[in-house]
Amino acid sequence: MVEKVEFKTYREMPIRPMTVTDMLWNRTGSWRNVRPYYDFKTSPCKAGCPTGENIQRYIYLVTENDYEQAWKTIIDSNPMPAVTGRVCFHPCMSNCTRGEFDEPVNINAIERSLGDKGIENPGWMKRSKPSKKEKVAVVGSGPAGLSCAFYLARQGYPVTLFEMEKALGGILRWGIPEYRLPNDILDKVVGAIVDSGPITVKTGVKVGSDIGLAEIDKEYDAVFLGLGLTRSREIGVDNEDCDGVHPGLEFLKKVNSGEKVDPGKKVAVIGGGNTAMDVARSALRCGSDVTVFYRRTIAEMPAIREEIEEAEKEGVKFYFLSTPKEIVAKKGKLSSVIFQKMELGEPDDSGRRRPVPVEGDTFEMGFDSLFPAIGEQADIDGFSGHLETEWNLISSKGEYGETSNDKIFAGGDIVTGAASVVEAIAAGRKSAERIGRFLSKEEEPVDTPDTVVGIDDMNTAYFSKVDQNRVPRIPASEIRGTFREIKTGYTAQLLHSEADRCFSCGVCNYCDNCWMFCPDTAIKRNKDDYEIDLDYCKGCLVCVEECPRSALSTREEGR
Repeated sequence: MVEKVEFKTYREMPIRPMTVTDMLWNRTGSWRNVRPYYDFKTSPCKAGCPTGENIQRYIYLVTENDYEQAWKTIIDSNPMPAVTGRVCFHPCMSNCTRGEFDEPVNINAIERSLGDKGIENPGWMKRSKPSKKEKVAVVGSGPAGLSCAFYLARQGYPVTLFEMEKALGGILRWGIPEYRLPNDILDKVVGAIVDSGPITVKTGVKVGSDIGLAEIDKEYDAVFLGLGLTRSREIGVDNEDCDGVHPGLEFLKKVNSGEKVDPGKKVAVIGGGNTAMDVARSALRCGSDVTVFYRRTIAEMPAIREEIEEAEKEGVKFYFLSTPKEIVAKKGKLSSVIFQKMELGEPDDSGRRRPVPVEGDTFEMGFDSLFPAIGEQADIDGFSGHLETEWNLISSKGEYGETSNDKIFAGGDIVTGAASVVEAIAAGRKSAERIGRFLSKEEEPVDTPDTVVGIDDMNTAYFSKVDQNRVPRIPASEIRGTFREIKTGYTAQLLHSEADRCFSCGVCNYCDNCWMFCPDTAIKRNKDDYEIDLDYCKGCLVCVEECPRSALSTREEGR
């Protein structure tokens, strides 16, 4: 048994080692063969965004309640977050690191919330004044044209925006139904862009017929073509011109302009893209029983997955591996459609398996209306001989929209074929940047490769699993007879709750882990950042290991 000893005074305590001065004289950094350094990287969401939005940054600013700077961060690369926050196919969320941990951050919903705050606070928009003498013409006021005009005006160039319709917006106005993008939201976004700088608008003017491209080329110092795709493709079967068969885009244009449309009791929609989904869901809201026919399977459908799921929830029916073989007309009016059953063969140029007819396997169904929505094509009448074209699209020589004419640039669907709104916005901005360098004779910037972080770079031990906050929406049972917006958007509480889920991949957000865990107190904590005192850092790399966000990297000593 050990005898317990009690000391009555400190003088009776045993002698023990003790430091009576600091150890700053002992510069232990000389022991190091590897050193840490702060190395902010690119988040995967930003890398996946066609416009390159600094998503991590604006979500962080939301957590700091700095909505204005968060909105301005988006505007630096995308002038219409209230639009893309509603209609973007959000590849950023597919790239989100959190998606490999629990569920991706609902970036789209956060972007929409900030876009709406920008509409509510028009004073946030910077007003640019004309500072350059060169004039630029922008043809087409869809997402590519509006984006190009906005960023050119920001640079101080006077812009003239030509639009063949009476109202601006292009496909945003005529091709996307109000239940996804309300007209009043679009009006405010377009108005803010036009009012943001020296932009003159000329509506009801079709370049190529009302005014020649050669005339535009002669009058302006540079031209951007962002016309988009305005003509629906035909199916290519007999009786396609009979009464009751209408192009999908034509139907959407009537609906979006407020015209009362009655497609009839039974409606067939042909196609598997976003236009087909918009036509089907719009016809449903007009009171029709709607069936979508697609020649491949659901796995090959190019439409946004969420749009397909929403259509199914609302009551749209789907027939896969089926395509129209013949339209049956009686007295010049649609009566029924004979469909050919298909099966999937070898992959085609798109990488998808080619649909092949199953010989002798057909079926017939009666319909009141048939809406082909199998794709769109460009209207470039009047452009031949002035620009190189291929497959009825404008040929581009580079990623900034350069064409065969040094003064003319192009972007969006007119160059790529059918793509997305956000890709068109990105194309418009890139062309605006290139046009600015062309007119000012500046050299092209040197691109530096980004280091993109992934789930394996993160220290997820510091994060808890939290479900994604879904965007509130009206019940599917209430959609018939109304085109009111389906999704109602985040409340302030939901916005902050979702923003707090962001990992802030690759970027320091001052969590203090490196400072607290450093065993040599070699990390100094400043007001807004940290610094490493290499005189005392032994290179143990505890700071690197314990950083949740991969904001620290290492290099060998002497490099």
